[in-house]
Amino acid sequence: MSDILTRITTGIFFLIIMIGGVVLSEYSFLILFSLLVVLCINEYHGIIHNLLTSTEKWKSTYKLINTVFSVLIFGIVFLVASNKIPLISLSLVCGFPLTWLVIEMYTKSERPFYNVCLNSMGIFYLAIPLSSASLLAFHAQEYSWHYLLAIMLFAWSNDSFAYLFGRYLGKHKLFERISPKKTWEGFFGGMAGAVLFAYIVYLLFPRWTGYQVALPIYVILAIITSITSTYGDLAESMIKRNLQIKDTGTALPGHGGFLDRFDGLIFSLPAATLYLTFFLK
Repeated sequence: MSDILTRITTGIFFLIIMIGGVVLSEYSFLILFSLLVVLCINEYHGIIHNLLTSTEKWKSTYKLINTVFSVLIFGIVFLVASNKIPLISLSLVCGFPLTWLVIEMYTKSERPFYNVCLNSMGIFYLAIPLSSASLLAFHAQEYSWHYLLAIMLFAWSNDSFAYLFGRYLGKHKLFERISPKKTWEGFFGGMAGAVLFAYIVYLLFPRWTGYQVALPIYVILAIITSITSTYGDLAESMIKRNLQIKDTGTALPGHGGFLDRFDGLIFSLPAATLYLTFFLK
């Protein structure tokens, strides 16, 4: 019972911080997600620490450099999305992963390409996907949180409903080799929960944001989020199973680490951005 209470308490506090940071202003969003990027990158380096083949000093340096790179990437995408700097500035993002090849020339590691791949993966897996939150936030050509918060709510409702349906109705395994507890009943239950929240968002958000979005668009986004969020969860389960760890961290009591909590959004944020950019006219 105490574990459930801890999980609920952490969840409520987490929701207040996340929703408040997104809704308050574009600058509170910038601070919140920049901090989130820092925390996720630091947690990522915690789980790859023993895989890197350099000295302890270089391992600490890797984490510092990757943290700086990731915050800069998020900042560049934020400034481009908010029309503060030109679109061509996004080309700078390409330079950060390539810089790892140059850095590794000086480490004298026996397996430099191995280190390059592990360090660059932090950028591709975390920094770039989380940076797509800015593209959602400024999709209306000004800061408006309706799409961003909708995707966050869809991902969280998908997780919650998938857990409940899977626990009480789950019989058919979804991907047993990677995540033995996940079931098809949980998957479709999670999707139903996300679609339910799509209807709630459709009813409430126009009153709060002034932006009217058609119900089918929210429903499609909910389905996309449900599918991609599930893949994000499975991807992290695969990583943890390979590294033989239960959680990526302990920062969120009852939930594990930040990567445990944001694994779905890492996949669903860029997927939703792609849909809104290329398929919604």
